[in-house]
Amino acid sequence: MKAVEEVLKSNLVIQTAFLGDLILSIPLLKRIKKLFPEDKLIVMCKSGLGEFLLKEHLVDEVVEVEKGNSVSYRQARTALEAYQLRNVYCVHRSMRSSLFSAGLKAQRKFGFSSLLGFWIFDEVIDYPAANPEVLRQMAILESSDPETLEQLAAEDYSVLNDAGLPAVPLFFSFPVSVRKHAPSKRVAIFPGSVWATKKWTKAGFAELAVMLRKAGYQIDLLGGPTEKKLCAEIAAQAGDVQVLAGRLTIAETIRSLADYDLVITNDSAPTHMAAYQNTAVLTIFGPTVLKQGFRPWSNKAVVVENAELKCRPCGKHGHNVCPLTHHNCMNTISAKAVFTKALKFLQSS
Repeated sequence: MKAVEEVLKSNLVIQTAFLGDLILSIPLLKRIKKLFPEDKLIVMCKSGLGEFLLKEHLVDEVVEVEKGNSVSYRQARTALEAYQLRNVYCVHRSMRSSLFSAGLKAQRKFGFSSLLGFWIFDEVIDYPAANPEVLRQMAILESSDPETLEQLAAEDYSVLNDAGLPAVPLFFSFPVSVRKHAPSKRVAIFPGSVWATKKWTKAGFAELAVMLRKAGYQIDLLGGPTEKKLCAEIAAQAGDVQVLAGRLTIAETIRSLADYDLVITNDSAPTHMAAYQNTAVLTIFGPTVLKQGFRPWSNKAVVVENAELKCRPCGKHGHNVCPLTHHNCMNTISAKAVFTKALKFLQSS
C-alpha cells in the first residue's frame, strides 16, 4: 500500500496557454521537481503540446485538453482523480483554468489573484505583471518556497547585456543542455506565427535567406503543418533553401535546433524553443514589445524592431489585421537591417 501511495503523490501545474508560454514554464517545472524530488510532476496543457515535455524528461505525466471542448476537460478531471495531488499550481490565468482547479482535490492550491481566486485557491499570489513571463510564473512559489522568494526579490533588471536585454539569472534559467553546439554554418528560419501581424514580410524573409546563403550559410525554413505553404512561397523567392515545415513534430523540431548556429523568428514559440536549446536566437518584434514580458529567455539573444513607432504595442498578442491598416511595425524593417544584425551576432558567437 505504501508503494501505491508514493506513486500517486503528485504535483500538478496547469498551463493551457500557447506553446511559447508552456516552454517558459520550464524553470518553474524544474524548481518544483527540486522541491519535491520523490513526487510525480504532472502538467495539464493544450492538446498536442505535451510530447516534448515527456521526451525531454521535464515532467512525469501530461494531461492534455482541447481548448473550448468541455468533454476533454471532463476527461482530464477524471484522469487526475487517479493521483493523490499534493499541490496544484494554476499559472494559466483564465477563468476556465481557475474553475477547473476548484473541482480538484489537493492538499494545497496555488493561483494568481482574481475575482474567484480567494474562493478557489489556498494561496493567492499577486501577479507581477512588470516582470518577464518566466518570473511571473515563478512567483506562484513565493508563498511556499523561501529561496524562490529571495531570488525574485534580489533580481535587478536595470543592467542590460550587449544585446540590450537583462541577463537571465542562473536560478531561473532553463536546464543546462547536455548537447554541444559545434559550428554548423546552418541557420533556421521560422517565418510563421499564430497571429498574422506578428509575421515579418515574405519578401523580407526571402531576401534575408539569399543574403545569408551568399554569406555561406545553409538555410532551413521550419514551422508547423499550417506553415508549409508560407515556407514554400518564401523558398520559391529565395532559391536554394530547404523547407522542413510540417515534417517534424514539436519535440523533433525543438531537439533539432541544437544543430543550428542561429534561429531567426518572429515573436512566437520558436524564440523560446531556441532559448531552451541554448541556441542563439534573433527575434523580430512587430506589434508586441519586450516590456510585455515575452522576451527570449536566453543570454544568446538579439532583437530587431522599429522602436520609433508610437502605435506599438497594439495588443497583447498582435492581431490578424493591423488596426491602423499600414503594418509599419513589420513593413519598415528591412532585410538588410536583419541581415546586418544576424551576421554580426553569428560572427561574435
